[in-house]
Amino acid sequence: MIADTAFYGHEDRNRVPRRRTNDPLPADPVGQRLALLFPNGWDWIFASAPPPGDPVDWQTVKKFPLSPVEMWSHHQDPECLVGIRPGAQTRWLVIDIDKDSRYHPSGDSQWLQKIRHCLEDIGICRSLLCQSSHSEGLHLYLPLPETVSSFWLSVCIKLNLEAIGIKFYGGQCELYPNPKRYIPKGKGYSLFAAFRLPMQPGSGFHPLDADLNPLPWSLETWLDAFELCADGQDMGRLRHAIADAQQNFKVRKSGHASSLATWQERIHKEKTQGWTGPGQTNEKLKIIACEARVFMGMDSAEQIAEYVCQTAQNTPGFNEHCRHQHEIERRSYEVANWAMRYYWPSGSAPTRDAKYHDKQVAPADFGYHQAKREAAQTRIKKAVLELKRVGKLPPGIAARASALSKLAHTSQKTLYRKSNLELWHPHHLPPDPPQKAPEPLQEGTITQPGQKNPHTLNQRKLELLILRTFLQLYIYIGFVITALIIQAAVALAPKGRRATKAALEYSEAPDRGGLGGNPKVISIQNWEQLKLSLPPGLQSKIGKAKQQQRRQQEQEQRRKERLKARQRKPSEQKSLVQELPEQKSEVQLIKFPLSGAGDHITTGDQNTERPARLDEREEFDCWYRLAQRCKLVTDYFWREGEYWVLAEEQWQPYAELAAVFTLKSMQRMFGISMDIEGETDD
Repeated sequence: MIADTAFYGHEDRNRVPRRRTNDPLPADPVGQRLALLFPNGWDWIFASAPPPGDPVDWQTVKKFPLSPVEMWSHHQDPECLVGIRPGAQTRWLVIDIDKDSRYHPSGDSQWLQKIRHCLEDIGICRSLLCQSSHSEGLHLYLPLPETVSSFWLSVCIKLNLEAIGIKFYGGQCELYPNPKRYIPKGKGYSLFAAFRLPMQPGSGFHPLDADLNPLPWSLETWLDAFELCADGQDMGRLRHAIADAQQNFKVRKSGHASSLATWQERIHKEKTQGWTGPGQTNEKLKIIACEARVFMGMDSAEQIAEYVCQTAQNTPGFNEHCRHQHEIERRSYEVANWAMRYYWPSGSAPTRDAKYHDKQVAPADFGYHQAKREAAQTRIKKAVLELKRVGKLPPGIAARASALSKLAHTSQKTLYRKSNLELWHPHHLPPDPPQKAPEPLQEGTITQPGQKNPHTLNQRKLELLILRTFLQLYIYIGFVITALIIQAAVALAPKGRRATKAALEYSEAPDRGGLGGNPKVISIQNWEQLKLSLPPGLQSKIGKAKQQQRRQQEQEQRRKERLKARQRKPSEQKSLVQELPEQKSEVQLIKFPLSGAGDHITTGDQNTERPARLDEREEFDCWYRLAQRCKLVTDYFWREGEYWVLAEEQWQPYAELAAVFTLKSMQRMFGISMDIEGETDD
């Protein structure tokens, strides 16, 4: 028996999976627990939250890794969905059962109980059942108190559940982490399948009780339940089961006599030792069935089942510890069927007919594959002729295969097929016929102008192909640049009209003909066109904000009219001019210093007006100093009970401009400190 430490390292491994140590955690304690349980990484998935019942359009983000803070922000946003990929070490495994699967309780209520009983036999005694989304699929979480290898844990769960008849493929039942495919060293790497994070608001994720009823849990309660289930697992039995799965996996991959001899010796030791406690029936029966199928060459389920039943009853400890004595015949027959599907006699060709993604589908369309083969052969023939024409067909086999694979857009595996060797291989190509010397033109011979040289035509086609490629590249680059400018303008839109105007100044390119030089595409010319190009959700938010602003302006206008009506004398019935002055010469203004005792304005008439309060002066004083340093405003005055400022050569109410450019926003956008107490005015 191979020691457990050979597969898991030290037994005191940290319970927290590895993550990027330089990434800060969220400030929320619950977000910190979620980030530590589901560590961030590259190739994460993201999608906008669809309406209930609609499919999710997942997109893989490869440009940058998902940080814990960003993961927590997306997790709490009900308008989006986020998912991660498991790492090399994990503290959990998720069994995904779709709504239409034959293993879902709506189809067969016994499968979920069988799965949990099988998991309990290998040490996973606690699980957490949840509804995955609005589609009513199930996510069965298997929490662990410490980290284990993600790959070997998934292999162990897969082999044990396959033993009771579970088949893993999309649309029925899947594992996360999944037993990812093997990639040879130096050929890249493979990734675990990504899955959505639990307990996202509005995603349809709900914890379920024993009767599949939703539980009103918060994320913190769900994390507490996760840790409680993790503390109830039998890690000693789970390590033993993973070690067995790893040994069986390696033996299947290798056909060496030494590996088979080690496997047979291990089976003999297990039979000699027998039952040593409860919960070992599945493992013992599988070991006996493997011996009957692999080393004894039994080729029928009935023969294997009879051998398993008799051998198990004669194994030491069966009567004392086996809790399935009353159903040993049925269990033996189930294990015999499993052994017939997943093992074959030693020395014979592999006959396994079940794989991880196997699914009962219709016979393959051989016409489609034949068409692909013929298309590949046509490309190889054209590539050989082209290399011969330009005199660059390498004489060596390896160099010729490399050149043809690039020009014909095919793999070298396809080139080396027997049916394709005669198209390019030097040892299979027929010898070229001797070329005749060109006959000299006789006097008076006139060539026909209608004849065309095929070499010239091929060269012209190649030139047109190159020009078309460059044209597509130019259009694509122009589209990308314009898209980046639009994104920048959208991002700067909440910062104010000034920033948006500066961003849109460079997006107008009439001389280039719109996006990427395409004259048929109309470029964005103003703010209204930019607003129409935004997503519907953002357009709705902008519309609501404008409606709220108009309502506030109307209320303020009515308040001013009522104030003027109360202050107006009965004899003065003439209308007042409401226009703001374009220049300071239209109204005689007496400006006060920012630190003055009172703010007022006087005109030709002795009209009394409410002066600015002390708190209003102090607030405006602080804001105006910082806005002036940011070059947002150049002048101000007090009129009709409020401050007016001159911004972009237009008089605007101070309250409206301060709502957009707050002290914090100006400090963040312009990088100017708000500590201006010690500064003096020029």
